[in-house]
Amino acid sequence: MNNIKMYLTWIGIFVVYMLLISIILTTLNYFHIVYSKGSSVISLISMIIIFGIIGFKFGKRAIKKGYLEGIKIGSSLIFLFVVINILFFRDFFHFEQLIYYVVLLLSSTLGSMIGISNKG
Repeated sequence: MNNIKMYLTWIGIFVVYMLLISIILTTLNYFHIVYSKGSSVISLISMIIIFGIIGFKFGKRAIKKGYLEGIKIGSSLIFLFVVINILFFRDFFHFEQLIYYVVLLLSSTLGSMIGISNKG
């Protein structure tokens, strides 16, 4: 039960973070400060960072095999992305999306591996 609560807490933090980044990028795009190409790069970098941070936090809590914790949380967040994508956009997979999801999963896994090695 405690693990489920922890997963849901971090998924909630992730969703709030996604909404904040979306609002900020939309506002910057509206005032022509950042254009769509720049906002997509900022969005990618911010997602890689948040996946790494979440993976790091889960890795610090792991007893061993931190990469598995990173894969688990990364996969659950990517599953959330896929469900939202299918429900709201009715868009199926493209090769670019697959690469995007793999990069995010690797970021989460690497963050978790760093987290377990810095457990101290």
